[in-house]
Amino acid sequence: MSQTNDGEHEGLVYSYRPRAVGGGLSFRLGEHSLDWNLGGTWGSTPYPMMTMLRLGYRPTNFGTRRFMAEIWSQKGPKLEIASASYRSLVALDDQGPAFKDFMRELHARIAASGGNCRFEAGFPAWRWWPMAAVGAATGAFLIYIAFSTLASGDMSAGLLMAGFIVLLAWQMWPLITRNRPRRYDPRHIPEDVIP
Repeated sequence: MSQTNDGEHEGLVYSYRPRAVGGGLSFRLGEHSLDWNLGGTWGSTPYPMMTMLRLGYRPTNFGTRRFMAEIWSQKGPKLEIASASYRSLVALDDQGPAFKDFMRELHARIAASGGNCRFEAGFPAWRWWPMAAVGAATGAFLIYIAFSTLASGDMSAGLLMAGFIVLLAWQMWPLITRNRPRRYDPRHIPEDVIP
């Protein structure tokens, strides 16, 4: 992230690569709009025209903590800004501090614009509730299998199941708890959906 000399916060820029192959995306906080370059397509979204901003925790397959902002507006494409940037096919750079600073300033500018933007954290309810239910049912079933295996005297299989449960819980618990659906005030961004 960088800052130009045309104002104290004017020109704040955030860039990242969403995929291992292809160009990067760039976003600039202009005076009246969020200016963007989506791999060669330039545009801008005025702050008052933004209708919804959603923040969420979206870890990658490589175990990297990644946070995502999704921005909808009255006109223009849906914009996605991530806190991790691909460096190669298997390596990502964590840009958490820059992402956090950019998001705080973006929230402040949207709020100051007088628009009617809705701020949401986590997954939409229609997506979160089934995920939470499936996660809970899967966890309960695996615990039952582990106890049944241990009760039958097969210690190695029971311990293997217990290890699998711990690994699954380690991956699923943050995804479910951080992404519970809720609205928030742009002056008080929930800490669990930003780095």
